[in-house]
Amino acid sequence: MRLLAALLFLLTAATARAETPAWQTRAAAAAETLDRIWGKDGGWNASEDWQRFPITQVLIDYQRRTADPRWSARIASAVRNREGRYLNDDDLWAVIASVDAWQVDHDPELLDWAARNFTRLVTDHWDDHCGGGIWWDPKHSYKNAITNELLLTAATRLYRATGQEAYRDWASRIWGWFAASGMIGPDGLINDGLDAQCRNNGAPRYTYNQGVLLGGLSDLTAITGDPQYRTAALRTALAATRTLVTPQGLLTEPSDALGRDGPMFKGVFVYHLGHLVEALPDGPERAELRTWLARNSDAVWALGGDGSEPIDGLWSGGAG
Repeated sequence: MRLLAALLFLLTAATARAETPAWQTRAAAAAETLDRIWGKDGGWNASEDWQRFPITQVLIDYQRRTADPRWSARIASAVRNREGRYLNDDDLWAVIASVDAWQVDHDPELLDWAARNFTRLVTDHWDDHCGGGIWWDPKHSYKNAITNELLLTAATRLYRATGQEAYRDWASRIWGWFAASGMIGPDGLINDGLDAQCRNNGAPRYTYNQGVLLGGLSDLTAITGDPQYRTAALRTALAATRTLVTPQGLLTEPSDALGRDGPMFKGVFVYHLGHLVEALPDGPERAELRTWLARNSDAVWALGGDGSEPIDGLWSGGAG
């Protein structure tokens, strides 16, 4: 599983430029490699449990942009495989993927499951500790960035699917708390979570902590018409692509000691960055981010044998 993030990156960077035939070819090759190695029967059982859901999101995106239907059965199987969830962020990955999959096949079970679990999560795990926010775990030991970013994204996705004002209200409430929580540094980058005194715990700024917020904030602008949220997302995106990189400008994590989940983080970041870039107006910031995506995708493509093989976690070459 150390290799999966690079392929997700390639798919996202390629589909972000799907108007160019060469990029569509790259995306198709990456999808085939992804399926050959991880697409086992039962819904991506060769991946980590939570990873099934961002994989599904990327393949839905690929299918939407290219009209290539080959992965429909894989998508349908993976999104309905809800085994292995045990933390609140696991549940939220599944909620978001279920809404995205509902947009494709309109199976009412998908949207109903997502809505019921969103309600359960905010009812059971959002409280006034640290002024608000949802807990990462059912035992309520940690309030962190990723779980609340996923909750924001789930709320915006559910609003766009249902039009129910309660979801938009939740999205605004979540962001209001998150923005004041102290997890966002002066440079716009997000730390991992809060300590026992409800202060920024100084934990590393992992790439997926930046990425999921980009998607939620861009969605929040889309559903409210208020550009301030997308402006905040752009600030974080530029900080991440200028800071969380090697000297060659290639995306990297602040720590390699992340276990089997760590290399997936970069793929999640780029998925949301691609959607943000798509929503931005033309201008120097959008051009900078598109150039960054192309540079990183070219590095992944070269290291991966033109999409035929996965690569390791360090996109500048070597082990990682």
